[in-house]
Amino acid sequence: MASPSEENILEKDFRILTSLGSGAYGEVKLACHLPTQTQVAVKVLEKKKNSLARINTEAKILQSVEHRNIVHFFHVIDTSSTTFVIMEYIAGKNLEYLIRERYFLKEDEVRPIFQQVVSGVHFLHQKRIAHRDIKLENILIDGAGNVKLCDFGMSRELAEGQMLKEFCGTLVYLAPEILARKPYDGLAGDMWSLGVLLYVLVTGKFPYEETTYERMYRLITTTMFPCPYNVSEPCVIIIARLLMVPTLHRITICQLQKSGWLGNIKEHAAPTAKEILPRVVETMCTMGYTCEDIVSSLKHRQPNNLTATFNILKYKLSCGDSHQQNKKPWLNDSPIGAVRPLLPLKRRASEPAFPTSTGEGNRHFHEEGVEGRGRRCQSYQMLNRYRK
Repeated sequence: MASPSEENILEKDFRILTSLGSGAYGEVKLACHLPTQTQVAVKVLEKKKNSLARINTEAKILQSVEHRNIVHFFHVIDTSSTTFVIMEYIAGKNLEYLIRERYFLKEDEVRPIFQQVVSGVHFLHQKRIAHRDIKLENILIDGAGNVKLCDFGMSRELAEGQMLKEFCGTLVYLAPEILARKPYDGLAGDMWSLGVLLYVLVTGKFPYEETTYERMYRLITTTMFPCPYNVSEPCVIIIARLLMVPTLHRITICQLQKSGWLGNIKEHAAPTAKEILPRVVETMCTMGYTCEDIVSSLKHRQPNNLTATFNILKYKLSCGDSHQQNKKPWLNDSPIGAVRPLLPLKRRASEPAFPTSTGEGNRHFHEEGVEGRGRRCQSYQMLNRYRK
């Protein structure tokens, strides 16, 4: 636990509401970002429990990835004893909680979930980032069926051909080469974990279960996983290709994306900064910031409260209302771990509203804002340069 004095550093812009859960490396709390009245997740990493290398790697990887199926990074606050990582909050469940409720899902229910997981992992693997802890608990899903991969505490960015030696992960998801404690390909290890994940989603059981690493390795290398009777042949084939013991025969993420059972995966497209940035700047100007402050902060990549506000507003505007559509009847809006949000997201009269994409206010901004209001924002064009 962070000390009260450490948590006081958050109080200027964040209000801690409740705990969402804890693990071996840190606790995750629900908080409200006061300037934007946005609920966020705060991962509390105590330095006495985590190596600086682990903390720095997690923060660096989160900052380097921006994908609709990966939890979004907003800010990091570093103190002498604790690092606070501020991230997107998903008001929903993790898949482990969902499976406990449902036991298993029908293939037509699994497909859109697994598609999104695969999309996120494909994005990571393109950047040669191995997650190394893909499991039910680290996949969040909201009431609209939007899926987010989270917890990058074990992730590593790999050089071409680099093999890993660290023994980490969750027993039932570990690939046999990791269990054998041999140098392993982190990307191939993720593919095995995806096979375990898919098997659990369609059956409610793990393909291999044992109590020790040695027994698990022996079980995997000497037996075939039970073939699920209620699953279609194309789905079983994918599971079998993912759970290949020789990594040479295990399919890659690119091959998985082309499988017929998975169907067409929505192509990832980064939001257009050119359209979003003017609205972010306009909103921040109404909050009392100047464009000079914004440009200076982004130019020097200062991890300050202004940057946090900028990142949160930019993300909210880029998402729009997409997460409020297409609700799934078998999901509800209770937050992860069944914790209810404690603060309403209603805007007070004194709080700034986002400029709308149409209407008189926005037309006024586009005609006068970047030049009229932009007389104090003449360096606005520099924003694009510093946000690449």
